[in-house]
Amino acid sequence: MRRTSNQLRLLVAVKNNSSSNLQTESDEKYKRMKGVYSECGFEVSLATVNDLESLELVTAQFMPDLVLCGIDHLPSKISKNEQDKAEQHNVHRWFEGHAINYIGSDPATIERVLSKVSLKQVWKGKGIQTPVFGLVLESATANERQEVIEELVALDKFPYILKPNNLGNSLGIDEKSVVWNGRQLSEALDRLLEFERGDILVEHYLGVYQDFEEVTCAMIEGPKGMVLMPCRLSLAQPGVYPIITTSDKDNHRTVLTRLDAEKTRAFLPFAHQAFSVSGVRDYARGDFIYANGVFWAIEINGQPMIPDRWFENASSLNGLSESQYLVGIVAAGYRRLRAQGLIDVDFPQDAKTLLQGTALACQ
Repeated sequence: MRRTSNQLRLLVAVKNNSSSNLQTESDEKYKRMKGVYSECGFEVSLATVNDLESLELVTAQFMPDLVLCGIDHLPSKISKNEQDKAEQHNVHRWFEGHAINYIGSDPATIERVLSKVSLKQVWKGKGIQTPVFGLVLESATANERQEVIEELVALDKFPYILKPNNLGNSLGIDEKSVVWNGRQLSEALDRLLEFERGDILVEHYLGVYQDFEEVTCAMIEGPKGMVLMPCRLSLAQPGVYPIITTSDKDNHRTVLTRLDAEKTRAFLPFAHQAFSVSGVRDYARGDFIYANGVFWAIEINGQPMIPDRWFENASSLNGLSESQYLVGIVAAGYRRLRAQGLIDVDFPQDAKTLLQGTALACQ
């Protein structure tokens, strides 16, 4: 596509949702997002991509200056009925291999934060508090699995919660994931591994502490550093344990409220360190817990699929409108790439005006 103006070309790449109801909701959000960017002076293209072949086609046709893509991995080319079995490729690595500017973390960081255990090992090495944990490999023999179980039992940090190591959005997690003894731990591992959930993270479960609070924190890089936007996350109708499942997220059964001022003051330096050592850049969203009088780092979504309800609510509770956080994310990537000499098109004036007076204001 020949450039017809000096507008910054922004490609927003999205993926189809497996649920028709959720797809309708996503389509509405993406349409609204495209409108925000268009109104702020971007030449924007919204494209659905389900494999690298389709991504290559849309980038060749649109020739973007910058890409916003919340999809971390895609197959090269595969039919729908084979997609779950296809080899997956890091999308940001593909962008780098094709010299395409993108917003977000580098490929190695994406892989690190996708593995809950890899990220926890980094945190542990840097002295950032995260619950005691162990890893059971999907490929482990019966004896190897038993050794891990015995080590976890010996640590005596029950209850534990089991989570698929490389799955996000709370997939594979529910109240049955909490175990109180070695027998329950062994049975829960058998159940998860039977359904090919991959490697399993087992970590001390903090939901039994009376002062338990879950905190989600949106992060966008501003001109003066990370802008952190925390909020308290809870269930609209609490169950036996305060566990938020995929269904709770998809069906909007969560409530986000402002984190109180005293906790916020204690939280911000802790969160800043957790995000910093993880290596994420431009934007991300982290999950944290307050329990037993202290904060704990749980995991980081290093490539949120924007628009994201939690990201939006965290931003709103901290003074940013939907338009401001969406444009602020693009500004973060643009600012980094401009400093590297990789973009020479000007950032739209209307977008600059929108961010004036915020911590994300362009300088």
